[in-house]
Amino acid sequence: MRWLAWFLVVLLSTSSFGAEANNAPLAFPRIKEYGGVVALPHSAEPPRAGAKVVFDITSESPPKDVHSGLERVARYLNLHALAGHGADDLRLALVLHGAATKIALRDEAYAQHTDVPHNPNHKLLKRLKAAGVEVFVCGQSLARNQYAVEDVAPDVSVAVSAMTVVVNKQLDGYAYLPVH
Repeated sequence: MRWLAWFLVVLLSTSSFGAEANNAPLAFPRIKEYGGVVALPHSAEPPRAGAKVVFDITSESPPKDVHSGLERVARYLNLHALAGHGADDLRLALVLHGAATKIALRDEAYAQHTDVPHNPNHKLLKRLKAAGVEVFVCGQSLARNQYAVEDVAPDVSVAVSAMTVVVNKQLDGYAYLPVH
């Protein structure tokens, strides 16, 4: 009988949790239009102030779409904002390399390499940068893909390499989060 009472408690608590999540609209408290989140005030492991994260973005995305890795960075920022954390309560960096290198290109260069007239990632990159995210592209990936340094968008810093960004940030206490 004791197991039945425990089962009912678990069932009721998960049912209300599920209803809370299913009925809630997406919120965009810090990065408008991107990385929508749902308020889950009774969930475990809420975002903590003081987080430091380096996002390592390597995968390709369809040229006409905003990269899902950038959306994840926006979601992380929105989760913290929803938890009541200000911009000074966390430090984020992202590094683009490999197949994700082209995300960093200006419209003209992006069009040359993708046949898409405008880089769909620019708007989100600008918003992330304005929210305090450090945005890097790997200089080695630029060279290997034959992209000119001058073709990099102004909101993106060219790093010596993605490896040096990741290692340097980890030495500074950042958690490493690979994003695909």
